[in-house]
Amino acid sequence: MNAERSPGRRGTGLRQAQAERHLGAPHHSPDLDLNTLEVLPVITKSGPLSRDDFPRPFSRSLKHATPGRPLPYGVLLALLCTAVLISPASGADQRERLLSLVTRMESSYARVSDYTAVFRKQERVEGKLLPEETTLLKFQKPLKVYMKWIEDPSKDTEALYVDGSNGNKLLVRRGGLLGILTLSLDPRGSLAMIKNRHPITEVGFGYLIDGLQRNIRRALRHGELEVIRLAEETFKGRFTIVVEAKFAPRAGRTYHASRIVCHIDTELQLPIGAAFYDENDLLFEHYSYSDVKLNVGLTPLDFSRENKAYRF
Repeated sequence: MNAERSPGRRGTGLRQAQAERHLGAPHHSPDLDLNTLEVLPVITKSGPLSRDDFPRPFSRSLKHATPGRPLPYGVLLALLCTAVLISPASGADQRERLLSLVTRMESSYARVSDYTAVFRKQERVEGKLLPEETTLLKFQKPLKVYMKWIEDPSKDTEALYVDGSNGNKLLVRRGGLLGILTLSLDPRGSLAMIKNRHPITEVGFGYLIDGLQRNIRRALRHGELEVIRLAEETFKGRFTIVVEAKFAPRAGRTYHASRIVCHIDTELQLPIGAAFYDENDLLFEHYSYSDVKLNVGLTPLDFSRENKAYRF
């Protein structure tokens, strides 16, 4: 007499077979073919996703999916990976990267004793965006500055400031017909500040880095900084990390700008470009450095009015 299978044992076998089919065993599931499974690109966008954010074959899979029917395994896997990649931690990671960049800029500049560069600036003064100015810049710590304008509108103008020398006055010799006399000016006085937002004492990498770090660290501490972009980008032929961020002050706090775009040279670890925008998103300051040479061994003659190459 053959023993009959119990209903419980038969039910267990049926449930196991159904589970295998549902999990997508290769010989049962029509939705999964490991030999033809397409490798999907990684999606790194933060925020809500739309069909346009997915590659074309993947988008078609979503468009033609049958309601009530499980999505193909490849689609489910891609959605899972996407959910992980757009987790809220990405914002915290960007803030940590930004702080690391700021620290590296400070460390890099701490190793600099002097430098030369082509310095360009464009500023908005009394509501008007002035033409860009291009100068040859020599700088030596703690505060020795020589500048010569090498393009119009102020071509051949020279300026010299040495902290503790020349009565702490700024020496200026205009280019062209106006360059008859050497002027000795208060660097923060009204004559020296004509068409300038900053005095000559605030030119150079040191002041720029200090301003960036103070504003960025303060805004991060109060949760008032939104990092919009932090990526690799070429700037004036140099490989850089571009930082774009917006400030949202509260409780009466103020920042130098409402939005900044800063390019940090990946080799020099110095900010070779910085643009500042106001609350109406109008550019009010733009500075850039090119042909930068660090620790070139500048001498006292480079910052002396007795230099025969100068016109003071």
